[in-house]
Amino acid sequence: MVEAATRTGTHRILVVDDEGDVRHGLARAITRLTGYESATAANAFEAGYQLAHFRPDLAILDIMMPGMNGLEICGELRRIASSDEVKVIVLTGYPGGGNKEITVLQGADLLLEKPQDVETLIRHIDDLLGE
Repeated sequence: MVEAATRTGTHRILVVDDEGDVRHGLARAITRLTGYESATAANAFEAGYQLAHFRPDLAILDIMMPGMNGLEICGELRRIASSDEVKVIVLTGYPGGGNKEITVLQGADLLLEKPQDVETLIRHIDDLLGE
């Protein structure tokens, strides 16, 4: 099991997903298992607000959302924040993981398939944040 006590820093994680149960469940699990602060957003508008006010260290973006999708949000994030400021994990429900090259071109640090085991996801988060 992932232990919160092994972490040296306090980080902020933003979870962006149009499915409320997924969004809130993932944010709660991350906070409970890591001690990191988390916030959520259901769409690009809310994500923009959270980027400006919550100022996350890492964003987890679902690819398939109505309106602006996760890759488009990632591209916008990269336009307003330097790549060193915010790490990005993109989650896809597509079998085979979607198109990794396009994801990287949009500025994502990591592409993962859904469903993703929470403890595995937390290991990826810790790796990206240097924990």
